[in-house]
Amino acid sequence: MRKSIYFFVWLVVLLIFVAPLAYLVTLPSLAQFLEILTHPNQLTAIQNTLLVSLSVGICCVVLGVPLAWLLTRTNLPGKEKLRTWFCLPYAIPPYVGAIGWIILANPNSGLLNTVFGLGLNVYSFMGLVWVETSFLFTFVLLTTLTALDSMDSSLEEAARLSGANAWDVFRDISLPLLRPAIFNGFVLSFLATAASFGVPAMIGGPARLYLMTTQIYTYQRMGTTQGVQMAIGVSVLLMIATLVLLFLVQNTIGKQKSYLVGGKSTRPSLLPLKQATWPVFTILCALLFAVFILPLLGLLISALSSVQGQWSLSNLSFNNFYRVLFQTEETWRAVTNSLILGFSAAGICTVFSFFAAYFPAKTLLRGRSLPGIFASVPFSTPGSVLALALILVFSQGYFGVGPSLYNTLGLILIAYIVKYMSLSIKTVHDGYSQIHPSLEEAARISGAGFGAVLRTIYLPLLKSSLIASAFFIFMPVMSELTMTILLSGPGLETVGTLIFSLQEYSDVAGGGASVLSLLVVTIIFTLNFALKKLSKGRYGL
Repeated sequence: MRKSIYFFVWLVVLLIFVAPLAYLVTLPSLAQFLEILTHPNQLTAIQNTLLVSLSVGICCVVLGVPLAWLLTRTNLPGKEKLRTWFCLPYAIPPYVGAIGWIILANPNSGLLNTVFGLGLNVYSFMGLVWVETSFLFTFVLLTTLTALDSMDSSLEEAARLSGANAWDVFRDISLPLLRPAIFNGFVLSFLATAASFGVPAMIGGPARLYLMTTQIYTYQRMGTTQGVQMAIGVSVLLMIATLVLLFLVQNTIGKQKSYLVGGKSTRPSLLPLKQATWPVFTILCALLFAVFILPLLGLLISALSSVQGQWSLSNLSFNNFYRVLFQTEETWRAVTNSLILGFSAAGICTVFSFFAAYFPAKTLLRGRSLPGIFASVPFSTPGSVLALALILVFSQGYFGVGPSLYNTLGLILIAYIVKYMSLSIKTVHDGYSQIHPSLEEAARISGAGFGAVLRTIYLPLLKSSLIASAFFIFMPVMSELTMTILLSGPGLETVGTLIFSLQEYSDVAGGGASVLSLLVVTIIFTLNFALKKLSKGRYGL
């Protein structure tokens, strides 16, 4: 039975995770690549993608690293709550923040402009960078927090006892040890920006700042053979660039030795901020308000405004909530589709990971780690590229065999499974790693077979990991946009695509996108805090 399941895992990974992307790479010719690399529009899109992604990555480092240090190495009051609140943007889709900032900083009708006269323009290069940074800085924050938590603080304490000040300790001790974590966070934020679609479409489009993902969407929606070919070429170019960058990171930074001695019983000595305590606390609260609370307030005000652009108390009502939730036919169809896809993807990924993660964690089989590695490639691939690959493979059956899945919920479900499976496998694998092998050995000595071992030992002990796996899949699926915008058609609306359409063109009265965005945020917050409670703080933000 064990060998049969191992073979099945390999078969699924090769057919669903590897084959579509491998097929996509073989389609463009050298002439098509040359055309892309010499076409003025494509060169502009490539340049914009690199410039925006690099700017966002740098801003994320500048924002995330000092914040992580303040939250772990000082006596700042309320650190734990601030830590949770600063990490929450990680769970919210950046395009939701884009809608909030459009409401706040639209040059013609933005709340901050009409009420306070600030003269902000979100439809600009700086506006695009700011919106992406305000949500993606959490990549740097989380990687740096993890590294600081596992670092042996005695190194820093020894430096302080030798007379070094706080800056010298950070520069000479902490920063060298944190460099790999910081760089990984930078790469993650860089790649997330390059792969994003919602923010560049909503903010970059009006500013005429076209990125590679928006170009793929434009070409694919043309419906012509030339358009599809151009979309394929740009997609392959973006995927190759992403994977090459990840490969270089793994073979440079990944091989550098930077030892973080963990497992110590002592806590790090905290640097007293003294007179700077409350000024620093005030600055962090203001930063939290600017990057997180303010756009959510913008969404709330827009959702409550009967007439968009008129910001007054007399204009506030629940008309938009009633209209969107009870009078708009697409709303509950989109919510139903998203719930079906979310629960289905979470269930399938978790069940598959329960079997797939067993082999690298608990066996010495040859090639046991490769399925997990192959499954992580789609997660690292931009969603628009993955969606296009799946369209080409499944539009006329699987490589021409079987029924077509084009414009079906089935294809969207496959896309979600392929994209997010690696999150599930990693979560369940971590759970397996914490279970001592003597339990399985005792069961086998008692005559238990493979199925009995999984059912009676691992399934009960992995309960929290399996629940966390399901949550980690459900949360991004519930609001996914980048892939779904290419895969969905009439009657296949999801919450993400409906928010996008309401924001861009289909909501004449306005406010509908804000209502659904608040619904998404509420669901995500509820799931996050439920996950923290169920896992006793082990999982969640």
